[in-house]
Amino acid sequence: MRNTVAIAAVALALGTSFASAAEPRQGLQQIADYLGLDAGAYSATELHELLAARDAGDQSTYAYLLERGDLAKDAAASDGKSQLAAQLGLDASAFTSAELTQISDARRDGDRNAEHFLLNHENRNNIYHPVPQIGHDS
Repeated sequence: MRNTVAIAAVALALGTSFASAAEPRQGLQQIADYLGLDAGAYSATELHELLAARDAGDQSTYAYLLERGDLAKDAAASDGKSQLAAQLGLDASAFTSAELTQISDARRDGDRNAEHFLLNHENRNNIYHPVPQIGHDS
């Protein structure tokens, strides 16, 4: 009986986590739509701060947050990130700092598979294919 309850609880927990993972930004998209903004241009914190400033009628804070969000979008490539991308012969805006570091490490280690994986943005793929274990999965 305990095993059945435990299995049911695990199945319920996994089912709800997969359902919530399917639409991770739905709430942020609603806030952005309400504010008339692009959800991808602002972080969750910035959207909540913008909403609070608008609801409070604080126009100066609202304008500051809008400007800061746009500046953050334009400054997506820092000097260090740009330098690392230039050393690798890549476009800084196409990769995150972590990806550029991993590409640099893969090249240094001679790991062509990892380099290819990162250069083709396969690390951004949300679909994972688990490898079956012999005797466990079929």
